[in-house]
Amino acid sequence: MAETVIPAALREKAWAKDTWTAAIKESFFANFMGKTSDSLIQIKEELKKEAGDQITISLRMPLLGAGVEDDDMLEGNEEAMQYYDFSVQIKQLRHAVKLKGKMEEKRTAKNLRAEAKDALKDWYTEKIDSMIFAALAASPSARRTIYAGSVTAENAITDADKFSTAVISKAKRSASKRVVYNTTHVLPKIRPLKVNGKKAYIMLITLEQLRDLRNDPVWIAAQENANVRGEDNPILSGSEGIYDGVIIYAHESVLVTTTGASGANVGHAMLLGAQAGAFAVGGEQEWNEETFDYKNKTGFEVGSIFGIAKSKFDSEDFAVIHVLTGNKAD
Repeated sequence: MAETVIPAALREKAWAKDTWTAAIKESFFANFMGKTSDSLIQIKEELKKEAGDQITISLRMPLLGAGVEDDDMLEGNEEAMQYYDFSVQIKQLRHAVKLKGKMEEKRTAKNLRAEAKDALKDWYTEKIDSMIFAALAASPSARRTIYAGSVTAENAITDADKFSTAVISKAKRSASKRVVYNTTHVLPKIRPLKVNGKKAYIMLITLEQLRDLRNDPVWIAAQENANVRGEDNPILSGSEGIYDGVIIYAHESVLVTTTGASGANVGHAMLLGAQAGAFAVGGEQEWNEETFDYKNKTGFEVGSIFGIAKSKFDSEDFAVIHVLTGNKAD
């Protein structure tokens, strides 16, 4: 009886896809990623089929003109549409592991090929998360930055300028406003995500900011009445709660610096809306197996071409409000 043999190339392609898919699925941002413009992180795959090392994303800005009324002349008073764009650079990212040799494989009951796959998957997950956190926090624009309380500068923040429900509402108000600057330029409102049919923003905070928030009586009362943890929605899974239409998440990768008054710790929380960032995929993932030392040792390599960037237009953050507060260590 003839036996079916799966070609090595097809097997490796499947392992590559499985490793990449699992890494994305376990990413902190997995539930916020999608191909539509309503996603927090928008996935762009045009470069999987086209040549190039970057993808350009355009945004049409809102019209600012007042229009005309009644029989007033419209001809000659038309408004030019304004577009901005930003680019996402893609790069190749690879990593590999090598088994010690056939005798080492004989000494263990573990499936070392599967172990290698899991190890590389875990590495990719952490790498993707760290790259997204770094991209979203990079180079905040002044018009998209707010501070706790009455503070107006990062170097004036002290431990007393704690994260609170008041700060959450302040950030939401900032996100909900359209700002016109330099007469003809506009900073659009940040579009919220849709969660269970309702509009909501996402806010990422430090573990210390979460500690301070949990000591806020207004937050305590709001969570006692909300009971959002039982709601069947992946975006709510793992959240700390909701306040004023903002879903709160705490994560150890949210930026903390010593840039406050007299070197005080500053927590760089972020309120995020739709299209806060872009994830550009440049090609199919790869998985390669190689042998060394006369086939005594086996190595496994996984690679992918992709890029991550924060959405910026006219040098302004498009859908990120940077929220700076005190971040006193325990």
